[in-house]
Amino acid sequence: MVNLLKKSLSLILCVMMMLSLCMTCFAEGESFTVDEDLSEEEREMWEEWASEEEPVDMSVQAGSIPLTPEEEALLDEIGIDLDESFHVDEVSLDDLGINEDLPDTVFNILLLGVDNRSTELQRGRTDAIILCSINLKTGDIKLTSFARDTAIPIPGHKTTRINAAYAYGGAELVMKTINEHFQLNVNRYVLVNIHGLAAVIDSLGGIDIEMTSKEAGRINFELRKEPMDDVKREKVPAIDGVQHLDGMQAVTFARIRGIDSDLERTRRQRQLLETLFAKVMQDMSLEKLLTLISTALPYVDTNLTMDELLVLGNAVITGSPAEKLQSGGQLFEQMRIPMDKKYGWKDFGGYALLYMNEKNLKYTIDSLHEFIYGVSYYKEP
Repeated sequence: MVNLLKKSLSLILCVMMMLSLCMTCFAEGESFTVDEDLSEEEREMWEEWASEEEPVDMSVQAGSIPLTPEEEALLDEIGIDLDESFHVDEVSLDDLGINEDLPDTVFNILLLGVDNRSTELQRGRTDAIILCSINLKTGDIKLTSFARDTAIPIPGHKTTRINAAYAYGGAELVMKTINEHFQLNVNRYVLVNIHGLAAVIDSLGGIDIEMTSKEAGRINFELRKEPMDDVKREKVPAIDGVQHLDGMQAVTFARIRGIDSDLERTRRQRQLLETLFAKVMQDMSLEKLLTLISTALPYVDTNLTMDELLVLGNAVITGSPAEKLQSGGQLFEQMRIPMDKKYGWKDFGGYALLYMNEKNLKYTIDSLHEFIYGVSYYKEP
């Protein structure tokens, strides 16, 4: 029973990671009819909005992790089947450009949200790229978002937007790209798609999240323009304040970009992640946990081992995040790349991308290391 309890705590962390990953951008949608139930203001706004982005599809392989007999008995009792649900992707760790000078007190995991709309895991562009840094001593969690339109040299390819790395070479290439450019040591990742996140949120009964009237209106617009499921739902009230969202509405909230920028979208991704993590950790029973896991795992690929999840889960659940949750404090510290006033715009192959010159890149690496470790380990190239 002790082993089961420890493993359940570690799996809370795994669920938390899954929740963060599929905040991706919409592909260019089909034309749609503006409904008669819109107000004049909504009609004008919807007609102003229209046209967005681009899909890519390839395949990705998966495996499974066995359960203990005690866990299997419990799953049978409550009617959950996790057989072949936990996808473990085999990736090469031999050539990831790892910075060996970084301390091992922090465990870095790359959270990737892929931009395909299939209920199956498929390769595409990763429009949510979040570095999750967990302090093994304190349990502190720090999240760093990389804007998808950040220009970055991808090893073996030209400089282009960072979200293309996964389509070019899978998780290995994303990790190598970030390691080499920002002098990091990432060798673990978790990947999920849209439907996995939406399903988990629905299994929690939806989520309450604060937003602006324009964000609420954009959720309605996107789901009418490009329906992601067959659900007939009421529109989100287009007002400022806390709104209750179902799974696909919440995913859409985190994918909004058309009303502002890719930089603001990364903020919404982190906002949703923190709100979800707080809800997952509150009143968590083993039955609820296993239900969440059985819902989410079919949509997930990772190269994290169960032993690593155990260590990370214990650090988080017994550390500062649990204390912050009880006190109502902020669960995560957050950072975004590129940083404010530390980037410009530059043309790459006909696309205007966020670009950091040499000076701004050095400042960003110093700041990123200090954010994660408390000190910079930057070395001149």
